[in-house]
Amino acid sequence: MRMRLEQLTKTYKSRNGGGAQFYAVQNANVTLEAGETVGLFGDSGSGKSTLGMMAAGLLKPTSGSIFYEDQLCAFPYRGTLRRNIQILFQHPEVSFNPALPLIKSMTEPYTLYNLPYSKQILVENVERFGLHEEHLHRCPGELSGGELQRAALARLLVLRPAVLVLDEPTSMLDVITQAQMIGMLRDYQQETGASYLFITHNRSLCDWVCDRVYDVEQGNITLEE
Repeated sequence: MRMRLEQLTKTYKSRNGGGAQFYAVQNANVTLEAGETVGLFGDSGSGKSTLGMMAAGLLKPTSGSIFYEDQLCAFPYRGTLRRNIQILFQHPEVSFNPALPLIKSMTEPYTLYNLPYSKQILVENVERFGLHEEHLHRCPGELSGGELQRAALARLLVLRPAVLVLDEPTSMLDVITQAQMIGMLRDYQQETGASYLFITHNRSLCDWVCDRVYDVEQGNITLEE
């Protein structure tokens, strides 16, 4: 078992006050095998992104447990665990400093994890994702959404993660770019055996991409038969 989420719950104080709690996610159980793409399907506000953020180690559960390779994960994720579990956001601009040229952000994983680096290595990496050296010298605001999402994916995959939480990764893209992104993700999965937790509200995309699907409705998670 690559990853499993057991009885994950996230509560917030109700806006109505009085000490009541609002359940964003309640007692969620999700399993993820090596090389598998598991979907979290639901409407906006259903709790699927909250569950994805907890799985990625960016949001602390109120209760429940997360296991990676049968080892209990401590929050916040650190070291090898942090490297192995990554998230790709719906809005790629949140991954980049808007005031800096792209190359500054793209070199961060090499520095943080002491990976072999040269400008040529970086250029060859981004070219695999349809970008070129000229893109590296632009600021995020000078790139299209598709170009930024490609850059975000290229930066993540440098780390060779075993689990990727994909939070609506193609919803802001046109149909052609969407298909290209899915192709890149499939290539990486076939090459490495990576596992994907695919969050989407698009039913046809979910059926196309995912091996198994969990329905998410008002914080409740149900595995489809």
